[in-house]
Amino acid sequence: MDATRTVDLQGEAVTYQVRRSAEASQIRIDAGMDGIRLVLPEESTADPDAIMEEKAGWVLDKQARYARYREEMPERRFEEGEEFPILGTGRRVEVRGISEPEVTEETIRLPEARVEKTSIQEVLEGVYRAEARSYFTRRADHFCEEMGTSYEQIQIRNQKTRWGSYSQRTGTLSLNFRLLMAPPEVVDYVIVHELAHAEHPNHGRRFWRLVAGHVPGYEKLDDWLDENGHRLVFDDVPA
Repeated sequence: MDATRTVDLQGEAVTYQVRRSAEASQIRIDAGMDGIRLVLPEESTADPDAIMEEKAGWVLDKQARYARYREEMPERRFEEGEEFPILGTGRRVEVRGISEPEVTEETIRLPEARVEKTSIQEVLEGVYRAEARSYFTRRADHFCEEMGTSYEQIQIRNQKTRWGSYSQRTGTLSLNFRLLMAPPEVVDYVIVHELAHAEHPNHGRRFWRLVAGHVPGYEKLDDWLDENGHRLVFDDVPA
């Protein structure tokens, strides 16, 4: 169970969580949209506040960054007329008397009967997951042919902090459906990044050389995700 503490860092009060973990082999500080967390090995006798004071500059920088991100997160309203992005383009939500959802260049059309049985949010998430699976599969197959690699299955998820992953053990390529909100070139970068792990499990030189060979200038796309990933939200608190 996490313990909550507050420490003064360079004149600023910082509230953070302390977690003791049997799995942790070393001390680390995690920062994210949900705040600052200090993780300690279970038997550690280190003073949490002293550790935070030692890393004060880094902690304050991260706290300020994520506070800005929280302010910039779009507020999603699951109503007709609201815009939700697909591949970087905002599309207006419409509820129509149709049998199946339709995605056009300007709209996301939802079947009225399905919305009445559930909600705009539930039907819209289904559209995102279906569109993500279709689009991600096409792009993954394209890059597999280019890279000479493969995967066994694609898993569509809604992770809080990860855009994708690849399991060498099972050959599963997992991708976050919210990635469908990003521009196409960003989607391609994440897919290539994860497929490259089929050959190279770590982020060594050969890994990045393989990524660069298929996504030139990937560094700018990685920076884009770092600076804009918090905008790719489906609901108020991504799960």
